Amino acid sequence: MANINLGLKIRELRKKKGITQEALASALSVSPQAVSKWESGLTYPDMSIIPIIAGYFEVSLDTLFDYDLKEFKSKIKKIIKDANVYFFSDIKRYIEIIKKALAEYPGNEELTFALLDGYEYDLRENGNRSRLDEMIEISQRIISESGNYVKVCSVKDVQAAAYLEKGEYEKAKTVLESLPAGITLQYDAASFRLSGKDKLNAAINARCDHLQSLYQACFQEGNAWLEMDEKKIPLSDTSFEDYLKMAENAYRKGLNVLTEFMISECSGQSAYLWDGMQTFHYSFHQCIAACRKRSGDIEGCRKEIDEAYRIVSTSWDDFDSDRDEYMKYFNRYLVDLDLAEYVK
Repeated sequence: MANINLGLKIRELRKKKGITQEALASALSVSPQAVSKWESGLTYPDMSIIPIIAGYFEVSLDTLFDYDLKEFKSKIKKIIKDANVYFFSDIKRYIEIIKKALAEYPGNEELTFALLDGYEYDLRENGNRSRLDEMIEISQRIISESGNYVKVCSVKDVQAAAYLEKGEYEKAKTVLESLPAGITLQYDAASFRLSGKDKLNAAINARCDHLQSLYQACFQEGNAWLEMDEKKIPLSDTSFEDYLKMAENAYRKGLNVLTEFMISECSGQSAYLWDGMQTFHYSFHQCIAACRKRSGDIEGCRKEIDEAYRIVSTSWDDFDSDRDEYMKYFNRYLVDLDLAEYVK
């Protein structure tokens, strides 16, 4: 355990308050000899009286124990940093350093996580299966106790790996399925860990999530450049003349990503991997039209608007029966992009 300077802190607080050991003893209903032993480090106060001491001096328990959270975190960070030097070259030494630190700071989450990380690497790279039960136990403790969402998700992946090595496929699958759905983490982990149809389905879902995230990111990047152009926000490394080029470039990249993964042998709504891709498809063309208009290319602008209309009018099976609803959103976005004159 780390050194506890409780006695020294009590002495410091007593002197700061300007009272004798006898006066403190009287206030706490203990003997002067007890206070003397505390301050000399011979004994510690009983646990039941520690909150009373803190209340008497009007300090927190952290202050009473002379506990510096920032310094403590820095110490843990340095231990892990020093251990990381050996992570890839000598994983055994890395694990020894972390375990020694855990003996001094038992239960520390950062050190526990670092230990589990070392175990997983030793399993994956060296086939060391001697710690599978410990890995499952440690990971479950972190999952149950940690408030760090990212760490919990990462630990679940490690726990699944341990279950798979033990031949407990269904348990591994259950753990991976408990990862948040709708983000690539679950699908990436499952496609990496599982096999057969489970692996295939997870890989397909991961591809779709990555695809959607990528073209949406391109879309937002284009929007950012377009907004910067509209507001004439200066950037040291980009001229105003380049803003529209950067915006259109981002939109076209997103458009290329989206269309690359359309189902080429199908048409209409069936050509898209999921319902909703069509909205981004025609919106990319609308945004490119806005870039073309601002740059003075009216013909190019009209061409992009026509393509956007072709997409919206052919990419939903119920467009004809629900045309007004589809066009309401289509036209609203044209207005938002200052392309109102092209509303059909």
